Amino acid sequence: MSKGKTSLRPMLAYLTEGQHRQLSALAKALGVSKAQLIRDGVNLLLRQAASQGRDPLLDLVGQAGPVGRSDIAAHHDTYQADLFREARSG
Repeated sequence: MSKGKTSLRPMLAYLTEGQHRQLSALAKALGVSKAQLIRDGVNLLLRQAASQGRDPLLDLVGQAGPVGRSDIAAHHDTYQADLFREARSG
């Protein structure tokens, strides 16, 4: 979490004894506060909720950079069939 202009709001939450014990041990092991771990956990849940409904594989689109052809979308099936034929014959 960034320091500086971020304002924190107090909140009361109840944890089970086991959750509290594990949270305390993790905070000690990582050298951070229990409050920071809780904020990090909330951020993780919020990111997961925001990404639901999205296909994570679609996030890969374009990650390889330019592929050398500008008509892949229009001729996808042809290129895929060519690759399939090459793989079978090779």
